[in-house]
Amino acid sequence: MILDFLIGVLIVNALPHFVLGITKTRFLGLFGYRPAANIWYAVVQFILALVLFHIRYGIKAILENGIFLGAACTCILFLIFGKSILKFYQKK
Repeated sequence: MILDFLIGVLIVNALPHFVLGITKTRFLGLFGYRPAANIWYAVVQFILALVLFHIRYGIKAILENGIFLGAACTCILFLIFGKSILKFYQKK
């Protein structure tokens, strides 16, 4: 149960750090205040959540757990498209 809580905290906390990093908002993360530090902190948290989930349940379980899969997909989409979306909406 504690491991499940930790997995949830890591994956949910990764998203705001990534968003604040790509928007260049000064925010304290584990690696400091710089935007790049927050982006890397988000990536590390996301990867750590995936590793812990794999240790606890196995890779196959990711596809069977809708809540984790939805959270992971949201983080992946932000990691891939976050900067592009931000640039698109800043032009308008």
